[in-house]
Amino acid sequence: MCSVDVLSGWRSEVLDDSGTSTVEYAIVLLAAAGLAMVLFAVMSSDWILAEVQGMVRRAFTVNL
Repeated sequence: MCSVDVLSGWRSEVLDDSGTSTVEYAIVLLAAAGLAMVLFAVMSSDWILAEVQGMVRRAFTVNL
């Protein structure tokens, strides 16, 4: 009778989904951090920096 009580307690702990939302938030946070790293790598490349600098120069250049 004691082993049945232990198994039923274990089963209820395994099937409990009370921490599911916490795990989902952690997965989304890791995905957002990964996306931020990729965007940082792309935006800090020389080609992108040159393009952004060119757009800024063209925006502030006045042709008389």
